[in-house]
Amino acid sequence: MCAVVWGAKKSETHAITFDTVPATKTKQTAENPMKALRLRLSAAGIKRKYLNETVLPSWWDEELALTPGGFREAAAYISAHLGYSLKSLLDPTKELALSQAGKVKYKKAKGKTDDDVCLSTQIALGLARTVAHAIAEKEPFAGLPAPEEWRPQLLEKSDKQWICLRHILRFAWEAGIPVVHLRNLPSDAKKPDALATMVGDRPVIVILSGRKSPSWIAFTVAHELGHIHCGHLKPGQTLVDGKIDSQSDEKDEIEANGYAKILLTGFSDLGLSPSSKLGPPQLTALARDFGRKYRVAPGVTALNYGFTTGAWPVAIAALSNLEKNDDASLDLAREMSEQLDPKEVSADSWEFISRTTGQEG
Repeated sequence: MCAVVWGAKKSETHAITFDTVPATKTKQTAENPMKALRLRLSAAGIKRKYLNETVLPSWWDEELALTPGGFREAAAYISAHLGYSLKSLLDPTKELALSQAGKVKYKKAKGKTDDDVCLSTQIALGLARTVAHAIAEKEPFAGLPAPEEWRPQLLEKSDKQWICLRHILRFAWEAGIPVVHLRNLPSDAKKPDALATMVGDRPVIVILSGRKSPSWIAFTVAHELGHIHCGHLKPGQTLVDGKIDSQSDEKDEIEANGYAKILLTGFSDLGLSPSSKLGPPQLTALARDFGRKYRVAPGVTALNYGFTTGAWPVAIAALSNLEKNDDASLDLAREMSEQLDPKEVSADSWEFISRTTGQEG
């Protein structure tokens, strides 16, 4: 169970409750603080395999934790990467607590609760912090242009007739906003689509969606950029989008969707409501023709048709035809590799980044 109490005063911590470790196990691990900590973390969803292979550095040796200094060092790595307060990790009598004082605002999918994605959220925030610190010396974030202004700039430098995910990622990074893909999570962790957070003065976008479609992920990234441009993301705050809904009636979501639509298409509404039903071959051809005429990625056109008409089986089939050889995760990984130089990042930080984004090795 993972209940998070967010939005407290800055002097307070955010408590996570977890299943109580049985007294017999506590006695057995009294002389081995690392074993006791593993039990507490396991109850919170961080199992041994994930802790060893993702969180702790590869050089870690369990015997190091038998000394007070070694145990503290292990707790420090866990605190830095998973966001738990060091004090709560070191004291077995305390509940695990998140050290982040900022407010997390969840935009949940219907029927979901904050608890459903709190574990993946805290790991995403650990990745965001690590990436932000890795590029601390790069150009600071100085704001985003309006989509009507930004779209012509993207089209001018595009190697295609339209704007695609690759172009948005490049310009986001150049604007001082890292966009990274969190792929490696504990097996039981449930994922939101994405989140945007502020690390100091720098926004960071973390994509958690496993969708392969570059057009779908392009809309997701553009939506998060919309939140940032519209001022929805305050200092110290995180916005978690459980499921991005283009038909949402919430003010912030309408504004973020509007930013994404204009950036990707140049229109607030493509008006794709044909009088007769289309099959996948017809929609595939229409999307290609529309893309050439209006400089809109065919995959984005197919998605817009699905959102507008609700004919998702047709839209997804057309999208598969249009992007059958594409994989958004490759675009996300390629851009991150070009923007982050391992030589300029500590070995431990780079290991955590590459492990969580699935680029290790």
